[in-house]
Amino acid sequence: MFYAEMQDGQKRVTDEAQQEPAWSDLAQTVRPLIDGEQSGGRDQPAELLDPCSGETFARIAYATADDIDRAIESASQALALWRSVPFAERRHILRRLAGLVRQEAWSLARLVTQEQGKPPLEAFQLEILPALDHMGFIIENAERHHAGLAIEPRHPFYAHKHSHYLYDAIGVIALVTPSPLPLASPLIRIAAALAMGNAVVLKPSERTPLCGVRIGELCLDAGFPAGLVNVVPALPEDTLHLVAHPKVDKTFLTGSIEAGQNVMVTAGVGLRPVVLCLGGKHPSVVAGDANIDRAARGVVWGALANAGQNCGSVERVYVEESIARRFIDRVLEEVDAVTVGNPLDEKVDMGPLQSAQRRWEVHRQVTEAAEAGARVLRGGTVPKGPGYFYPPTVVMGAPAGCRLMREETLGPVVSITVVDSIERAILLAGDGDYALTASAWTTSDQKAERLMVTLPAGVVTINDVLYSYGEPAATWSGYRHSGVGQNHGTPGLREMSRQRFVSYDDQPASAPLAAFPYDDEAEAIARASLDYLHGGGRFRRLWALGRLVRRKRFRSRAHMRWLVLPKKPRGK
Repeated sequence: MFYAEMQDGQKRVTDEAQQEPAWSDLAQTVRPLIDGEQSGGRDQPAELLDPCSGETFARIAYATADDIDRAIESASQALALWRSVPFAERRHILRRLAGLVRQEAWSLARLVTQEQGKPPLEAFQLEILPALDHMGFIIENAERHHAGLAIEPRHPFYAHKHSHYLYDAIGVIALVTPSPLPLASPLIRIAAALAMGNAVVLKPSERTPLCGVRIGELCLDAGFPAGLVNVVPALPEDTLHLVAHPKVDKTFLTGSIEAGQNVMVTAGVGLRPVVLCLGGKHPSVVAGDANIDRAARGVVWGALANAGQNCGSVERVYVEESIARRFIDRVLEEVDAVTVGNPLDEKVDMGPLQSAQRRWEVHRQVTEAAEAGARVLRGGTVPKGPGYFYPPTVVMGAPAGCRLMREETLGPVVSITVVDSIERAILLAGDGDYALTASAWTTSDQKAERLMVTLPAGVVTINDVLYSYGEPAATWSGYRHSGVGQNHGTPGLREMSRQRFVSYDDQPASAPLAAFPYDDEAEAIARASLDYLHGGGRFRRLWALGRLVRRKRFRSRAHMRWLVLPKKPRGK
């Protein structure tokens, strides 16, 4: 329902973006949000740089190890009461939180722009709307999963028992999020965690901490108890202090492979679970029968949205040679039409990269590919002037072994390779360490089915890109070096809970069937049970059943009628 406003949203968001930014008072230092108030932080605040100008726009006092300890202790205390709060009350507060995000949608988009660099309308489309849609899904579906799942026993000796899976709160969740999606990524996971009864300690990226602090403030304004959501903007070296704390019950991290490996090892020492989303190297296959205009527009937007700083960004394209020339020409036309500039200016499509380091990493991959024989058809140069801008870049024929084709780029670069067949494209698409997202373009139902099945990724979309992050029912997860565990949708709710098996026997027998003594009677029951449960024929099983019912101990310890009658539903 929020998409109705997007038609006239460009002018509104641009007008609001040109107002005084929310964090413009350099005399104010933003500090960790612990137990409901900003407090603590390092003695020497750090400067946050506007990626568009390179100038300081805010100051942040990064959390110390003591601050992280206080945040975890605060979350642990809040958890003790929150996990017993009825879901109806949780849902009510979650709805208030969604309402606040809805009311502040444009100012939140402006904050993302100022801190991260994407245009405000893009922040609205790729962060605000998906966050609201996911929160709606969580509000509608979390209670059903929290209530548990009835199990129909399959073993005839236990068919009278009433069994369930319960999904309880895990406890204190450590949430480590990156800079590309500084608002949507933490907000979606926080909503899921709170809905399932957990407390959260959020460590936002050190490059985009203000969005994280604002989320914590919105949670307080919505009515969540102080301490239930604590925000500790910290430097990367302090992440493992958070993960290793004995009161942290599970860690969710989105970041680099190296960060994921360190977190997994650290959490493993304490035998605590993790969910890791570690990036991708999105391959896109363009079949010879594809709609060329649609494919070119989709590939260019998928590669350049957020200046390519999405873990699901299109980075490799494999196009069949029968349409390669026409497709490449259309891609270049689309790239040439992209407007790069100050994201606060009207009708700008692409802003700067988030940091100078990110720009240097992107440019190094491009130059290494060119030195190895690739042709740079567009871009590939570092522009002069302030900010961390990098032009939309198109590379042709990069060697398969260069870093541009093997490592995550996270920049506005699309590398195109011409192939002689779909089979070759599928082979090359699967050649790598990442398996997060992939896409393909075809007008054939048969090819679409084949590509969905054979492209190796946790998310595969045909004739579209990036949209699945905004689909609340879709999971966002990969394998290989792209991650461990599930995010979003029903699997994401399950990851925010601890599954338990519970069972109630309302007709207890004199003793468990296999209880002591281990005597001749027990052996006879065991032998007859083997034939009854796993015998090789109807007659053999019926004969074994007769042997069982002749045993007094079996008759006193087993519910005989469940062996021949269907289970009667409890309460009927």
